[in-house]
Amino acid sequence: MTAALAWKPPRSAMSNNFNGLLDKLVEKHGISECDHEGFQDFINGTGNGIALLTEEPDTAPESWDMSVIFPELLAAIGAQLRTTIVRPESAKILQTRFGLSRLPALIFVRDGGYVGAIEGLRDWSEFVSEFAEMLQKPISRAPSIGIAVTAISSSTCH
Repeated sequence: MTAALAWKPPRSAMSNNFNGLLDKLVEKHGISECDHEGFQDFINGTGNGIALLTEEPDTAPESWDMSVIFPELLAAIGAQLRTTIVRPESAKILQTRFGLSRLPALIFVRDGGYVGAIEGLRDWSEFVSEFAEMLQKPISRAPSIGIAVTAISSSTCH
């Protein structure tokens, strides 16, 4: 690897402090945390659940904002919900599994099934409205199972 290819831009202060912000969600607000391997256990739980899938703020600055307003959004809805956060490394894997076009995202689940997702930030009133709608939606099939598609070279076809 050449030096030019090995160079990565320095992480911003926001990205450097992002894990600390997520730690506060767990410690201060009692939100659980899971990775992509444990996410099925979260889905399989009883009742309504919501997962915050995050991305590094250097890649998606909205992740910082979403992480700050997540507990406020939960308080505004006032429903009893199982909650979890998924850090960027695992969120990228789940992004493919659930066919999400962008992170951060909120994934809604209920009684072992997928309900829906909200991707990116919204105005507050839109967020509250969409959040309430998700709690009323029936369980459905997730939009994608994340199968990668690759092209076959014409030299391999006969």
